[in-house]
Amino acid sequence: MTTRPETVPIACTLSSRDLALRRAEIAHTLVSGRQEVRDLPDGYALRFPGDETWAARLLAFITGERACCPFFTFELIFEPQQGPLWLHLRGPEGTKELVADLLAPRAAAAAAPS
Repeated sequence: MTTRPETVPIACTLSSRDLALRRAEIAHTLVSGRQEVRDLPDGYALRFPGDETWAARLLAFITGERACCPFFTFELIFEPQQGPLWLHLRGPEGTKELVADLLAPRAAAAAAPS
C-alpha cells in the first residue's frame, strides 16, 4: 500500500543540527541563485539560469530534499533553446508556508555584525 501525498506529514526527517546545515546550504546555493519567484496555489516556482551547472545543482537539491522531506512534489522545467530552468516546489497544505520561510531572508543573518 502506498502513502498518498495528502497524508504525508509536513516534517523534515533531519536532526536539528543537520536541518540547520541544510538550511544554510539552501540559502547559499538555491535561494541566492534564484532569478524570479512565482506564487503557485500549493507552493512556489523559482526561475534559475538555464546552464548545465544550475541543472546539476537543482537535481542535487531535489535528490537531497526527497530524502528528508517526502511531502514535497518537485517539477523541474527546462525551457527551450537553453532558456531558464524552473523549479516548482509543491505539496500538501502547509508546504507553501514552509517554502516561504526558506525563501525569506534570514533576519538574524542580516542583523549579524560584519
